[in-house]
Amino acid sequence: HSRLRCRVTHFSRTSRHQSAMPQELDARGLPVKTDYPAMPVPAMYAMFSSVLGSMGVGIGFAIYKFGATSKFDGKIDALAKNDLGWVYLGLAALKQTQFLINVNLGVNRKEAKINVPDQQVYKAHGATTYVLMEQEGALGCFNRAQRALQNYLEQLPGFLAFFFSAGYVFPFPTFVMTLLFGGCRVSAAVGYTKAAKERMAGNIASSLVMETFQGLVLLAGVKALLRK
Repeated sequence: HSRLRCRVTHFSRTSRHQSAMPQELDARGLPVKTDYPAMPVPAMYAMFSSVLGSMGVGIGFAIYKFGATSKFDGKIDALAKNDLGWVYLGLAALKQTQFLINVNLGVNRKEAKINVPDQQVYKAHGATTYVLMEQEGALGCFNRAQRALQNYLEQLPGFLAFFFSAGYVFPFPTFVMTLLFGGCRVSAAVGYTKAAKERMAGNIASSLVMETFQGLVLLAGVKALLRK
């Protein structure tokens, strides 16, 4: 029998994507190994966050320095006048709450050996085996496509908060970054539909866009407070 394949017709009329390779399960129906590397989850997440965060701050400063600086300064003056610098710094601080919650999730996902796209583990009353998502064939493609949509919806509230706050001070850069963010999320969704690991390029790129938004918000907030 040929391998099951699923067609993503919305993005390509001719391409057919091979379903993800099945993971090895134990007698209980649970994965026998985690997809996480040996590095401790907090250290790994902190490393990625620090690298992308530093890049985001650098890109944000470059946008301010080499963009319409005088117009940006006018908006920052308005923030300072209305004592809104704290609001901007508060938004950046709130983003770290999500980081810590994700670390907690990652630690426990690694310990349980429950890999994406699975988000919960189910067991019927009295049963000795567990139920996870179907990951093969058209059903597997559907499950991963659905999870990609949820990834986007989970990020949308935070994105909108940064969109409006950064957009007030940096309107055109915000427009461009929104286009980039949308393209990255679509790329991640299409990749995720094919296989879980193929979501990573789009996810990392969209994370860099979000870190750049945070860099702009931090810059505006700090400058607003210094101008009081």
